Amino acid sequence: MKPVVLLYDLNNELVDECSTLIGHTGLYTTINTYNETNALEVIQQYDRGFGMLTNRLSCLITGWNSYKKPRDQLLFNLRGQEKRSPLRASTPVIIITEDHRHDLKQIALDPTDGYVAAYLQMDDYHDLIADTLHKVVFGSRAHEMNSIAYAQLQQEAGD
Repeated sequence: MKPVVLLYDLNNELVDECSTLIGHTGLYTTINTYNETNALEVIQQYDRGFGMLTNRLSCLITGWNSYKKPRDQLLFNLRGQEKRSPLRASTPVIIITEDHRHDLKQIALDPTDGYVAAYLQMDDYHDLIADTLHKVVFGSRAHEMNSIAYAQLQQEAGD
């Protein structure tokens, strides 16, 4: 069985484009969702042990919903579910955004908060998505990638 990757964004073109790019690798099964309700249903379908054990999704690729406050985003909904059980590890998340706000990047990359593996910009995600996903899923490097990205962000803030 191929690893399952959940794609969710309000921008349907972004979801479809990511799915196509990932599909070209032939390594993953993608589930495209275009609203948060469907994304949450998929997350629940892939839960194990009634949500007490680590989710079977290999990765979630999402963006920021500009109509919601940062804390109301799918990312934090997922992290809230995961924190309810000590037996559940964090699902790797990749964010693709056109928003260049430093505060959003800060909370997404914070290892105690959003804990995303990669924070990609719309400008160049085409060239990075397949390699980034491969590192997260097959290289099990989500934690390492988060640590590096967060350290770079902290260094940028200090400069």
